[in-house]
Amino acid sequence: MKHIYPVVALGLGAIVVTGCAGGTVTRIVTVPAAPPKSATPAAQQTMSSPPPSTPPSTSPAPAAPPASSVASAPPAPPANQIIVRLNGSGEQNTQAFTTPANWHLSWSYWDCPGESNFIVTEYNADGSPALNGVSVNELGTGRGPVATYAYDDAGTHYFQVISECSWSLVPVTS
Repeated sequence: MKHIYPVVALGLGAIVVTGCAGGTVTRIVTVPAAPPKSATPAAQQTMSSPPPSTPPSTSPAPAAPPASSVASAPPAPPANQIIVRLNGSGEQNTQAFTTPANWHLSWSYWDCPGESNFIVTEYNADGSPALNGVSVNELGTGRGPVATYAYDDAGTHYFQVISECSWSLVPVTS
């Protein structure tokens, strides 16, 4: 069985689909579109020169914009650079720190009084939740170091830590 589907909008004449028995296409052949009837074959095309009364153009080509007007993004900070080391125990909000767009948090907790919660929530400097930020929610006696990644999260942030354990939080550039 053979079906022909015109696809002129794609610059093709048609696609011929054969072997469609049972819904399985076994062969697709692209047939090039015929050139428009008004087109002259490439071998017969000639260039014409302007009439003798028209002087050649003497206007200069447009200049490229100066290099200073081309906007560029600031370079990304080097990877694996420690932004700040935050250590503590118990519940507290950390000091504020500033991150690039992509970074990760290396975190650990230990010295827990039995199985305990270790919860870290990232907030923006204005107190709003950092929607692209990191969060940790663990139940255990200790763990780490573990890396949790943040993407498209540039700005100034702080962490809220809820835990009965000792902990270490180290934001690092990625």
